[in-house]
Amino acid sequence: MKIAIVVYDRINLVSLAEIWSLLSNLQTKHDVKICAFKSEIVDEHGLKIVPQIYGESLYGYDIVIIPDGLGVLSLRHDEIFLSWIRSASRTKFKIALDLGSLILGSAGFLEGKGACLRAGYKNAIGEYAKFINANMCEDNDIITICELNSVTKDRLAEILI
Repeated sequence: MKIAIVVYDRINLVSLAEIWSLLSNLQTKHDVKICAFKSEIVDEHGLKIVPQIYGESLYGYDIVIIPDGLGVLSLRHDEIFLSWIRSASRTKFKIALDLGSLILGSAGFLEGKGACLRAGYKNAIGEYAKFINANMCEDNDIITICELNSVTKDRLAEILI
């Protein structure tokens, strides 16, 4: 499977590392790419990240994953960025970690669905989806994860195999 991990300014590097580690340790190897809308990304603490692919459509990926990060709070109102995210409309799965769910919501992918994220942003997700108080929510092609713990990692690994 072709998997795109979306990186963006003010991404949470721990969230990115956790999902990268999970994908790297799966028995089934996938074609995983770090993708961004622009050529250089700066995480929440100022570390520069150079994506493998930037500015290209997300069309053609089987799975798109959006890690957590404070940058989401401004990007969810950035129509140019959201247009790029919408190029993932035909993916088999769209997966968001915590605040990444707000990007899926802003792009229109959560309409009529349930989603989870940390309780402090319950009202924000309510603009796009029904808030689900859980660590992981699966709703057809959308998977939102509030906390990447051993249970959610195991379930995600099952889905990705």
